Amino acid sequence: MEKNQNGHEDTANEVVISLPKEVVKRVNALKNIQLKMVNIETKFYEELHHLECKYASMYDPLYEQRQQIITGVHEPNEEEGKWALDDDLAKDLEKKATITEAPESEENTVKGIPEFWLHAMKSTEIIGEAIQEHDEPILKHLRDVRVKLHDQKPFGYTLEFQFDSNEFFSNQVLTKTYELTTDKDDKDPFGYDGPALYKSIGCKIEWLPEKDVTVKLVKKKQKHKSSGTIRVVTKEEKQDSFFNFFESPTPDGIRPSYRHVLDPAYEPKEENEEQEEEDEELYEADFEIGHFFKEFLIPKAVLYYTGELVDEGSYDDEEYDDEEEDDENNGDDDEEEEEDEEDEPKSKAKKPVKKTPKA
Repeated sequence: MEKNQNGHEDTANEVVISLPKEVVKRVNALKNIQLKMVNIETKFYEELHHLECKYASMYDPLYEQRQQIITGVHEPNEEEGKWALDDDLAKDLEKKATITEAPESEENTVKGIPEFWLHAMKSTEIIGEAIQEHDEPILKHLRDVRVKLHDQKPFGYTLEFQFDSNEFFSNQVLTKTYELTTDKDDKDPFGYDGPALYKSIGCKIEWLPEKDVTVKLVKKKQKHKSSGTIRVVTKEEKQDSFFNFFESPTPDGIRPSYRHVLDPAYEPKEENEEQEEEDEELYEADFEIGHFFKEFLIPKAVLYYTGELVDEGSYDDEEYDDEEEDDENNGDDDEEEEEDEEDEPKSKAKKPVKKTPKA
């Protein structure tokens, strides 16, 4: 089934209506009016994006203050550290999250708020479920997460993850960029459904030797076809990690359902349709995580840190049925493969499997 530029399935059926000539003329006039309304709507969303950019810049000084307190650069004075709301409201909020003061120790002087972003991220379902145990030592070095809006076309935003120097990778900043358009699809103007996100671009993580947590080394046995001799080789395989988020969901970052808009002559090959459907699902999951960072976690980080906020729109477990799945080989056991001695074993990372997160 075809999808519009927003990735939604086009469920409209081909309709045949027999109308008098004069009525057809009137219907066409109405559709021309509808088209003008679509043009106004695209203009509205373009101006709305510029307005969002204007107000986003007003948050920057506050985000900087937050970052300085978290990292210990700035120590709040008594006035800054005093609860700004009245006592009654404070008591109501304490029911959601009780914060107590630990006993002071001269030996353990705490600087800033240690592991602030790790705790904030783990308190959410959509991001927390992506964080693996081997990710946590790295995320302890995360000092800030920011969002930068693009006020010029192509519109969109960039998520910036700022890290202290660490023993895992050399990057100081990891980024994920999303591009969107407020324009309509000229081939399907009545399918316009607001801004369409059409591109997601990750970044290359400069992993230090043997520190890449997105892959694991697996030993496998290979059996020679003719001689029957067995050798053991080590291969790399992809594994679950939060840092897979910094990969682009498709090789070129383009949303599969938007390719026909960028290239009207594009026609997916029949043998690639299944792969494109999988890529579209990956893209939806990727965007959902990026959107959650932008709209919820970054602006309300302290409330996720304290546990006063939970994932927006979380689904109840009762809405889902449990399904049994066969245990998969994690690669710990040796596997046998037949291969000619002349062929060198090649390391090939499997494409990561991403689940559609719930926000």
